[in-house]
Amino acid sequence: MNIINFIRELWHQPYFACLLAVASCLCFYFLRSKNKASGKFIWFVYSSILITTFFIFLGNGIYRIYHPQVWDFTAFYLFGKVAASGYNFYLPANFQIVFASLPLPLLDYSGLIQVAVNVGFPYPPTTILLFAPLGFLSYQTAMICWTTFLILLAIGCVYLIYDLFLKKYKLNGLMLAAILFFLLLPVQSTISFSQTNFYLLFFLLLMKKYSNKNFAGIFLALALLAKPYIIVFALIFILRKRWKAMIYFIVSFLSLIGLTVLFFGIGPFITYINDNPANHFPKWVFSEDVNQSLNAVLLRAHFISIDNSITYVYIVFSAFLVTAFYLFYLIRSNLYEHIWAVILLVALLLYPGTLSHYGVLLLFIIFQFFNEKNELGFNRYVNIPIIGIFYYLSSVSLFACICFLLIVLISKSLWPFSPGKLIHPKLYKDAM
Repeated sequence: MNIINFIRELWHQPYFACLLAVASCLCFYFLRSKNKASGKFIWFVYSSILITTFFIFLGNGIYRIYHPQVWDFTAFYLFGKVAASGYNFYLPANFQIVFASLPLPLLDYSGLIQVAVNVGFPYPPTTILLFAPLGFLSYQTAMICWTTFLILLAIGCVYLIYDLFLKKYKLNGLMLAAILFFLLLPVQSTISFSQTNFYLLFFLLLMKKYSNKNFAGIFLALALLAKPYIIVFALIFILRKRWKAMIYFIVSFLSLIGLTVLFFGIGPFITYINDNPANHFPKWVFSEDVNQSLNAVLLRAHFISIDNSITYVYIVFSAFLVTAFYLFYLIRSNLYEHIWAVILLVALLLYPGTLSHYGVLLLFIIFQFFNEKNELGFNRYVNIPIIGIFYYLSSVSLFACICFLLIVLISKSLWPFSPGKLIHPKLYKDAM
């Protein structure tokens, strides 16, 4: 038991994730070099890291099924139960009725009562489509189904990462995709908290994979079910003048609204507009340690006050202006891969509900660094330190991790040399 506890403690040490990530990258690059010396040993180390990371991930999922926790599945189950019972899921009074009648595991629900029972459904109305099916099942059955769903999504994410960014490296690429995915602490936190980050990453990857197809707009609409901030990726369609994809998105989203009205009526929409659940949240939610948004960081530093938000409004407005100018530069430089990455990072930074486990979405950026011919690619001597720092910061502070990646991306876009060319892509185009 002491050995098991030691391994668990070691796994959550920031330097340990950093060391394993660097070791995995070294194995990846060594096997790419086609140097057969010590090849079997490298494969053994590589495979051992993969097996360990996957089984720790799987073990966390199974442990969660047999050891119920308050967060976050219980909240999702409560949301679904209120909706499935035919109640308006934005009225705290309805939550109190349903919560009082639920046969839940014996746990301390004081926090849940503050931020869920007394608040109501915290997401836009269409999001209830994701949780309502849980309400028709018992707690334990719903927990099994939801955890299985998340594990399947995680495997789907690994495959899409491999297919999009590492396919040409075959087994070597697939192993790297799996190791770096399951090694990331926000990934382990996501399965432990039964959160929805795999769902978001899955549809973001699909959107990227089919970005030149009009039906990519459908994937954006489906991703929007989980978190409202993902709508910023509509900018990709707008900036690239993909109007048909925008039409697919709008039609798909309106269809989801129609389904929500059909199943749950117009009442929740009216309540959401007239009495938004954000008004019911206790103030400490916006500054708790797990919140890694710019808003939360400034609140904890006492730079802004939750009772007087004008300073933060100015900060956000300035951030939007700077981002707009930078996006204009990226468009002029034909750096569209940068645009995807910058939009994601700025959205996570400014969304006031960004929690530490949202770092799962940063894998969308990280894996692009391994293809030196890609716009975001780095050679091994630069990439390995970047990956090491990223995995260390992802275990310490998502806010710091986002800032680090922004610095990397801005430096990459301004640096005059690009992989495969001797000069910046725009200058190269002009020279031709």
